[in-house]
Amino acid sequence: MAIRFDGLTATISDLQECFANGTLTSVEVVQYYTKQIAVHNSYLHAVIALAPEAQLLETAKQLDEERKSCGSRGPLHGVPILVKDNIATHPDLGVTSTTAGCYALVGSRVASSAPVVDRLVKAGAIILGKANLSEFAWFKGNGIPSGWSALGGQTQSPYVKGGVQPDDTFSGHSNPGGSSSGSAVSVAAGLVTVSIGTETDGSIVFPGTRAGLFCLKPTIGIVSQDGVIPISKLSDSVGPLAKSTRDVAIMLDAMVDPSTTTIPEKGYSSYLSTRWKGLKVGAVDVEPWLLSSFLVKPVESATRQEIDDIKNAYEILKEKLGESFHENIDLVSAKDVGEDAEGVDHFGDLTYADFRPLMNEYLESLEESPVRSLKDIIKFNEDHADKELPPDHPQQDRLTRAQDFYLEPENYQKSLQYIRRMSRDEGIDKTLAQYDIDVIIGPADSFLSTLASAAGYPLALVPLGQMKFNGRPFGLVALATAHGEGSLLRFMSAWEHTFPKRPVPNLSHL
Repeated sequence: MAIRFDGLTATISDLQECFANGTLTSVEVVQYYTKQIAVHNSYLHAVIALAPEAQLLETAKQLDEERKSCGSRGPLHGVPILVKDNIATHPDLGVTSTTAGCYALVGSRVASSAPVVDRLVKAGAIILGKANLSEFAWFKGNGIPSGWSALGGQTQSPYVKGGVQPDDTFSGHSNPGGSSSGSAVSVAAGLVTVSIGTETDGSIVFPGTRAGLFCLKPTIGIVSQDGVIPISKLSDSVGPLAKSTRDVAIMLDAMVDPSTTTIPEKGYSSYLSTRWKGLKVGAVDVEPWLLSSFLVKPVESATRQEIDDIKNAYEILKEKLGESFHENIDLVSAKDVGEDAEGVDHFGDLTYADFRPLMNEYLESLEESPVRSLKDIIKFNEDHADKELPPDHPQQDRLTRAQDFYLEPENYQKSLQYIRRMSRDEGIDKTLAQYDIDVIIGPADSFLSTLASAAGYPLALVPLGQMKFNGRPFGLVALATAHGEGSLLRFMSAWEHTFPKRPVPNLSHL
């Protein structure tokens, strides 16, 4: 099969152009991606489950025939995607169980796919399979490396030669980031065109920035969370990981429930522009927001490069935007958003309070499952410690804490009011109004995601460069107010037009 596209760079738009001119079929694209997965996934551990090839090819064939006889359903017609394995897919799509990377959920069966998956399938997408992840979206245990699950193994970056280093911190520079690790790596490594992941706090943008991608975590509630293995109803969101801003917009058109927000008549793509005119941007000081040494083992040259490159990017934006660009803006800290002056961890308490009842509700809803409660999962892990609690990753302290955690309804409401007020009224919205700006930008490897998470506001990611010392990409995030996806897409598209193309990995070292 002579391939007429480059899987490392091909976007949804590229595929559709080839489909339209007859130089490529969905069958050929599926064959290409399944071959790439067969070649590279034994090292990358990005794909945790693949639908049977015969079923995928039959689906692709039907969509090719439909395109010829009835025309295209739209830009996702015949495009393969991967779904993070905490988002329910019905066995009819070819993957028996949705596992969150845990052996306890092998053999479980959902009654139906998550609505977001149904929307993508209706738009013509081909569900290639499920992407690996940090087990339970990194809510299993503290200190476990991002991208590791008992079932899927350790996801590896396609950019970092030698992969995750044994002496690195759990989110260090050699790590692919998480928890949507496989979703990010699979797109960057050319195993799929585009993917979807989930974010509670940073779980799309952290792996996305380390894969040099464009991503967007939508406003809470505009993409259905039904059928998603939960952490917290206050912060969980499903979003796309892609190689271009246009692909992000195309995915949002399919994923977002139009009854929950205002979508332009011509869709999210109508926000895209190569021009900066009309955009108003504020940038935080880089250094104070960078991740702590507890998360990322310091490498002096990398820290210096990241600070310098982001500040250089600020200078370019200053030239483009003039007085519409504000540098070193004031913004409430992530610590103050989550924790009050008395040291009460409101954000953490809310997350732990949500987890057990939501997890139990999800497990009880399954048609079939070896486990029916969080307590059952903890016991399963103890009984299968050789797989679930191996010597190098023996932790499940987050699960056990959540099992025993309870927050009185009155205190739950007080904590919720605190984080919403601090992240919204005293945080993002205050800063947007103070400087009369549309978006707030800063380093992606930062705690800015916590503000968007606590507020339930959208968060976007753009690529910038690569670390000279090990090749891993880095970028910037952009925050906006509720339902500010349009402003974020305008920023992302102008950024994409202004700055160098996203980095492409060299797979020869894998």
